[in-house]
Amino acid sequence: MSQHPFMFKQQANTSLREKVTNDLREAILNGHLAPGSRVKEMEVAEQMGVSRGPIREAIRQLEREGLLISYPYKETVVADLDAEEVRNILIPIRHHIEWFVVQRYLHEMDQKFFAAMQAIVDEMREAALNGENLRLVDLDIQFHQTILELANERTVLLTWQSIVNQIRLHFSKNLPYYQLDHFEKDHQELLDAIRSKDLPKIQGAIAKHLDSDDNLLCFDRPLR
Repeated sequence: MSQHPFMFKQQANTSLREKVTNDLREAILNGHLAPGSRVKEMEVAEQMGVSRGPIREAIRQLEREGLLISYPYKETVVADLDAEEVRNILIPIRHHIEWFVVQRYLHEMDQKFFAAMQAIVDEMREAALNGENLRLVDLDIQFHQTILELANERTVLLTWQSIVNQIRLHFSKNLPYYQLDHFEKDHQELLDAIRSKDLPKIQGAIAKHLDSDDNLLCFDRPLR
């Protein structure tokens, strides 16, 4: 990361609330604002060149997304999830919805679907070689979301959308401790299992894959 302090950019007046929210979200997910760091309304408003109203609205939106926590009459800080929350809440939710979709929609996974999934995995290899950490996170999210988008059940994507930014937040925090080439390897193994159409094999592969994500998201440790 740059040695210079992070500064928010000036904002245009069009779609101001959305622009402010996107800028704050991007700063958090890109690691410019680390978990636990304070977000001061007045300071952010001054840097962006806007009033405090849009900042306050953006903070409320990002609270709903689980990226910020506001303490009454105190401060607003960037959210963090500890290992227990990730292991006992996020990972089981991911496993449940992904396994549900695979079981119910395996018959819809055709050549076009698998070609799109393979293209994502291949792009992971290129991103890892180029050291594009944030692109790897985007591709990881895209891989799993492509599976979930097969579902007709509205609850599946609503559930995913409620946790995806928290997943991104933890990727951003722990990515420096992970070997980038594991992204391609881990997702290729999962894709090959799904391509086999063998449900017991797929179930084992999903569990193994999410256990690997559990290791990434929960522990600050040396490269494995």
